[in-house]
Amino acid sequence: MLTFFFAALLAASPGYRAVQVDAARVTGTIRSFQGVNDGPVPVVRRLPDLTTQYRDLHIDIIRPHGMFGPVDIDSRWTHPNRIDQAAGASAARTVFPNWSADPQRPESYNFGPTDRVIQGIVGCGAEVYYPLARSFGADGTPPPDFDQYAEIVKHVAMHYNAGWANGYHDHIRYWEFWNEPDANPAWDPGFIQPFWSGTPAQFYQLYEKVARALKSLDASLKVGGPAIAAPDLSGPYREGFIAYCAAHRVPLDFFSWHHYFVSSYDPYDVVRIGRQIRGLLDAQGFRDAETYITEWNMGPGHNTMRRPNQPPAADAGFMGAVLTYLQESPVMRAMYYRADVGNESLFERDGSYRKKAYVFKTAGEMLDTPDKLETSGADTAGFAVVAGRSTDRNRIRILISNYEIPPEYRFPARSRARMPRQDGIAYHDNRGYALRVTNLPWGDASYKATSYRVSAGDDFQPQSLPPGHGPTFELRRDLPPPAVELLVLERQ
Repeated sequence: MLTFFFAALLAASPGYRAVQVDAARVTGTIRSFQGVNDGPVPVVRRLPDLTTQYRDLHIDIIRPHGMFGPVDIDSRWTHPNRIDQAAGASAARTVFPNWSADPQRPESYNFGPTDRVIQGIVGCGAEVYYPLARSFGADGTPPPDFDQYAEIVKHVAMHYNAGWANGYHDHIRYWEFWNEPDANPAWDPGFIQPFWSGTPAQFYQLYEKVARALKSLDASLKVGGPAIAAPDLSGPYREGFIAYCAAHRVPLDFFSWHHYFVSSYDPYDVVRIGRQIRGLLDAQGFRDAETYITEWNMGPGHNTMRRPNQPPAADAGFMGAVLTYLQESPVMRAMYYRADVGNESLFERDGSYRKKAYVFKTAGEMLDTPDKLETSGADTAGFAVVAGRSTDRNRIRILISNYEIPPEYRFPARSRARMPRQDGIAYHDNRGYALRVTNLPWGDASYKATSYRVSAGDDFQPQSLPPGHGPTFELRRDLPPPAVELLVLERQ
């Protein structure tokens, strides 16, 4: 029931969203989606080491994909494009540069460049998510010998998990097979090149051999894939791949997919596509298999060398909404593409933060208040809310993201999205918020309140709010879209 003061506050706040948080009702645990692509140690040495920044952003799992040599098993660039050339793509820096070599012998492997990448990830405290893939622009032809490829992959896992060939004990759990086998050059002629030019049947067979080889080494490893580019389209690398694994009892611990939002700019896509994939897995008996987004970005991706599609504040507001909606989705892992430096990345070339890096940091700080609280007032069109309580009950965090889908993408007739749009997208009561937090866990004790905002004019600077005491906190504030705000209440 609304208090008289809060009812009066709402009456005096036309166009503002009523947001309520019950600090006594825990509905679950706030999950981490602090994954990214590409590690803190740069492959191009003139770029900065971002280890400190990665730690500050609470980045906890890293997929080192697109390194143009390091981490790749067998990439070859017979017709390098301008992106490959700029990145210094080289088969000589891959793990297994000579296909005629003996995969049983340590000297057949070139671990040095990859060791530098992997140990950089381990050194910043994050988990490694190893992509058994080829970087952009590499030949998409299948390996000439599937059994040998599987044996090579097994020895890579031995190097990083069992110390083989002067290796390590990094406990890499996640092994993702391939990258975007469904990528279609017709989507972007002259830019997209296929990562896989074999048949779906060949793809299934190679995955099976790799999965069984890794499981023979360590049954606890998580093996999956195939990191599809179009998760909202049916086809042989979605339904067909899952069906093959079910029919042949092939291990499938997770199904991974990518999503770039340029066809919809709708942050709620992550929930709707995640539910589709979850349904496909369940229907084939893979109820324990998880679903991961291993590349996501508002724009077209880092390697296009294109400018971002939307202003920085819109990108930040969008990111806040995605990271919040993921909390209510079937998705278990998400890895932003990408975290290092570049057009669509989190940092400038000198290592300084972009606006969306501050939003990523904000989402990471929510993990310090892991008891997810009951909230109301959010919607599925860009106004997203999540609240958490610390385990010692001395701190409450509320994250509010306010983003609007561009007008030309709100209606089915105008949308280029492959998946049907949400119905009835319209914006109202989102000029700001009227917030009420009840049942604060410290009773009549005093508390301080601080806000952190990311918007066109704000970069996460702390702002002290009037202190209070008692079990209820109420606040009315402007928050025009696009913007993200973190509110922190701390017992004194």
